[in-house]
Amino acid sequence: MGLLGAANASGLSRLIGASNWRRQRLLILCYHGVTEGELHQWNPSLFMLAENFKRRMSLLREARCNVLGLGEAIERLEDGCLPPRSVVLTFDDGFTDFYRAAWPILREYGFPATLYLTTYYMARNLPVFDPALDYLLWKGRGQQLDWPEISARKVFLNLEGRQRMSLVLQTYALQKRLTATQKDGLLEDLAERLVIDYDAFRRSRVLSLINEDEARKLSAEGADLQLHTHRHRTSVHRAGFAREILENRDCMAALGLRPPQHFSYPSGVRRAQDPQWLDELGIKSATTADAGFVTQVADRHSLPRVVDCCPFSEVEFLGWVYGSAALLPHRGNSQKTVAVLEEEETEELPYASVVNR
Repeated sequence: MGLLGAANASGLSRLIGASNWRRQRLLILCYHGVTEGELHQWNPSLFMLAENFKRRMSLLREARCNVLGLGEAIERLEDGCLPPRSVVLTFDDGFTDFYRAAWPILREYGFPATLYLTTYYMARNLPVFDPALDYLLWKGRGQQLDWPEISARKVFLNLEGRQRMSLVLQTYALQKRLTATQKDGLLEDLAERLVIDYDAFRRSRVLSLINEDEARKLSAEGADLQLHTHRHRTSVHRAGFAREILENRDCMAALGLRPPQHFSYPSGVRRAQDPQWLDELGIKSATTADAGFVTQVADRHSLPRVVDCCPFSEVEFLGWVYGSAALLPHRGNSQKTVAVLEEEETEELPYASVVNR
């Protein structure tokens, strides 16, 4: 941080940003949620306050970055004709806040963006189970949770208690093979025990995904909707891996969206065999959660991205925009990813959430 701050203040970062070295590199930024509420307080590694996101977009404009669409950027990188300080903006998951908060800001600045969209919850109009579970437990922090059917003892909802109850309830839902509707009922039961108005929470669509009409409208307005699996998980088996992507693709085709050709690994989890399987499925590129620049020789199915979130300072952000962060000591992406994997053939599978380090 100290070296990056000095490089930014002295003008060294701007010199690096104007160099041919930086021109040969593409910066892909990754976001998950942009909120006008309190979600950034609950999970700052997942959600960014809207005003802070707008400030980031202002910094890109002030740095005279060329914000490109993903497909164009990859083509220009391969052809060796990237413009100076090339940047791509990507968003994972497809929470409603992308439509409500992030997209209006992007349109204001005239910046293209790619939304890697999961599709299972789109038609269900329900909060996504895993993140909604953790959020409700956070909302009930400081309380004593008495739920004898789930836990033999009362649990005090401090950080440790919330983490323990989250694991207990996720395991319960998996073992009972609950459907999405049944998991929503479990959340409603939890909210009632914590004296939280679950009907209001459900109506707010906080931690719900964009619906089908919103997906169509986003696409019509120029948003680039791409693949992120159907249920936000990948399988260690080829058939299960392919099925998740094909179902994801089929759902988007049914909405009349442009055929997707790019992919983002759910929670950044990538295994050795995944790039080959993606290639066999005709996927042109896949992005990870590994911090770095994309170069001309990079594996197109393992493209690095810099995850921008609340713990990421403006100094670090500008360090990556100009390129000095790749040349000086810096922190990696400030989040840890966890994937929930399921090898059985089940209709309903947990949503793998991104959690704090």
